[in-house]
Amino acid sequence: MKKILTLLLITFLTTSTVFAGVDRLSQEYLQSTNHLTITKPLAEWIAKRAIKKALKKETGADFDVQFEGYTTSSIKRGIFKTLEITGNDITFDDVMVPYVHLKSLTDYNYIDYTKNPMVYKSDMTFSYDLLLSEDSINAALKDSDYMKVITKVNKIASPVFVVKGVRTKIVNNKMYVITDYNFPIALTKDRVFIVQTDFQVVNGKIKAKNVKIDTSYGNLGLNKVANLINYLNPLEFTIDLLDDNKYTGNIENVNIVDNKVKVDGKIYVKSTDKGGK
Repeated sequence: MKKILTLLLITFLTTSTVFAGVDRLSQEYLQSTNHLTITKPLAEWIAKRAIKKALKKETGADFDVQFEGYTTSSIKRGIFKTLEITGNDITFDDVMVPYVHLKSLTDYNYIDYTKNPMVYKSDMTFSYDLLLSEDSINAALKDSDYMKVITKVNKIASPVFVVKGVRTKIVNNKMYVITDYNFPIALTKDRVFIVQTDFQVVNGKIKAKNVKIDTSYGNLGLNKVANLINYLNPLEFTIDLLDDNKYTGNIENVNIVDNKVKVDGKIYVKSTDKGGK
């Protein structure tokens, strides 16, 4: 996700001081993709080790890092060819993400880390995929910002009913959205409403599909129930919580596999310096 990319870029940039004083080369040399140097493998190893250490410090998780540069000096300048990270059981904002994979798709990536804020001197594209567990989603739904979502829903639903809370359950690759609600006029104790739903990506947004409800809840219109789930959308909120508005991106696919929600897409970083590389 974009917040993961932010953390990754920051940790990558903080490793650059490791290379200070390795060599000083001309700009023409830095842009020569055919030049080989015996120090390049060492520089790549240092970069991978430093990135893994920084990510470990920030998240407490171990990452597999694949890194490829062009030359020692270009790595020092903030230029890299490919970067790929894979991590398991990573915690972001009190939400544990079981798996995340991020990979650069552009083969020339240039970040000027000497500027504050840092300047992106080339356009960059990353692919990502991540897994969310039932616990991941439920932890996100405890965030205070989710109460703002519930408040908006209650303004629409009032005075018919009031939503008290939402949680999820994933069983046999099916997600169940469990809603605690009440009738404010009747002043009864809280009741529970359970919906089984799949999800799909529509215009980059995660939406409910194939919504099913138990007939014991009465003859409720599926469209109204689907609209309610989309208003409360626990999956969309969890993804947004892990997001970062510094970058643009899109969600391409969402599926439930091995009782985990699998989400994949791309992140785009636009150059903020068109004056040249």
